[in-house]
Amino acid sequence: MIVASPLRVDEPIRLPYPEPMNVAIVVLIVVVVVALVAAILIVTRTALRRVALSSGRMIAENFSEKDIVLSDPAANFFGLASKGGRQVRGNGALVLTLHVLWFRRIGSTKPLEIPLTTIEFVDIVRSHAGKSVGQDLLRVGFGGDSAAWYVNDPRAWIDSIRPQ
Repeated sequence: MIVASPLRVDEPIRLPYPEPMNVAIVVLIVVVVVALVAAILIVTRTALRRVALSSGRMIAENFSEKDIVLSDPAANFFGLASKGGRQVRGNGALVLTLHVLWFRRIGSTKPLEIPLTTIEFVDIVRSHAGKSVGQDLLRVGFGGDSAAWYVNDPRAWIDSIRPQ
């Protein structure tokens, strides 16, 4: 037998829906979070555009269009395996010509130049030098070391670097 407790007159009645003030706070929090995410996306996109423009200028200064087999002005460098995970990762210009694989990170003055004759292997990995972005990376082995980049189409890079 279920016995209902008597309703006391001095207790407020609890409604089955939230109070208007709580709803307003939740809505405000959601709006603020959405605005922050939008701002972060806009800033990130603007920064990547600037990187691509700067890298595009670097490519144009160092190579003629007819010499370029492939290029990526916003390649994300994962470093050299020999230096481990403590090196700075960064975006820059990656260029493949008939003779060299060339990379220069934004803010750096010295490019990494890998003559194609010294390349020992090229493959796709998911991490390099202790770093990962959960995407396929282009890895190039040369002179007992290796370097890796996040590029748009790593398979196209491999097909172009490997001797036919």
